[in-house]
Amino acid sequence: MITIFGSGIIGLFIARKLLLNGKKVKIIDLDNNRGNSTDASVGMLAPLIEARPYENNLFNLMIESKKIWDKFLKNKSFIKNTGLKNNSSLMIATNKDEEESILFKKKFVEKLGFFPEILSAKQTIKIEPHLNSNLKCSLFFKKNNQINAHLLKRYLIKDVKKMGADFLFFDQINKISFSSQEIRFNNKKISSEKIIVACGVWSNELLKKSFKVLFPMRPLKGVSMLFKTKKRLFINNIWYRNIYIAPRDNNFLAVGATEDEKGFESFVTLDEIFTLCNSLWEYLPEIEKLQFINTFVGLRSVLSDGNPVIGSLKKNNDIICAFGHFRHGILLAPITAKIVSDIVLDYKINENLTFFSPNRFNL
Repeated sequence: MITIFGSGIIGLFIARKLLLNGKKVKIIDLDNNRGNSTDASVGMLAPLIEARPYENNLFNLMIESKKIWDKFLKNKSFIKNTGLKNNSSLMIATNKDEEESILFKKKFVEKLGFFPEILSAKQTIKIEPHLNSNLKCSLFFKKNNQINAHLLKRYLIKDVKKMGADFLFFDQINKISFSSQEIRFNNKKISSEKIIVACGVWSNELLKKSFKVLFPMRPLKGVSMLFKTKKRLFINNIWYRNIYIAPRDNNFLAVGATEDEKGFESFVTLDEIFTLCNSLWEYLPEIEKLQFINTFVGLRSVLSDGNPVIGSLKKNNDIICAFGHFRHGILLAPITAKIVSDIVLDYKINENLTFFSPNRFNL
């Protein structure tokens, strides 16, 4: 038995991978777990757009995970149930500064071995005629697509339950102990070979109280919005300087996302709604025709070096960490699941992937 603390996308992907490899899995989480990162995720699968200078290891991890995502495009049932799109992304420039930024991005991505295409304003409008005509140009990233995170979570829960996963939910979990392949918490005992901590922003608190391990990690709050239109506006994902827009099935548009240092605040504030709406007003024509559906809030876990923690703790190799994915949680879920599964099954881990081990913090 393998016990996973955390029932978000990362935890569910890990559970699925372990079940496929013949392991029994128990998933433990809180009943009232509000503000998890999945809630506000727009589900972009765009490693080339997310690529940043001096993040080569993270970029390579994103590319490897994207390869796994692309295999799901062959699964019609998966596509239907998760809203996985086989579309692309356009990064839009609306002024001279943004145009220069796009040119820099193109040169940077080319150094990584990928070659996105610069499109003129006319070419961009031809592809996406509902964009504002004031744009300067765009950068086209082929097959940098997206998935509906809410549908994905629902699908994974149903899938792992069908495969035999057991779910346990509690009002609170203050502290756990783990020795001799036995977990103790809340007056319960559970036999388990290993523990996987995949609680996102709450992972640090659990590890600190239970094992006196504290990572240099903080929460970043994100808010996204959902709209509906009378007709389909976009085919591709649209990326502006401040926001990104993901076209969903049935004429829905997901818009994200703010990024604020607000601790563990898990409610939406008026200034966050204003920030997103103001950007939409600036970039899109006829915003008054968008029907508002809902807002979502999520807390992303961010390590001091910007990289996720994936691997076993030095003080106990049977405790495996899988958190700190920041804005890349959905994108990195498949590769995280593979690494964790390989650790559990005692397979040899690629040396490049040990970069993300908890040991880099010497805890």
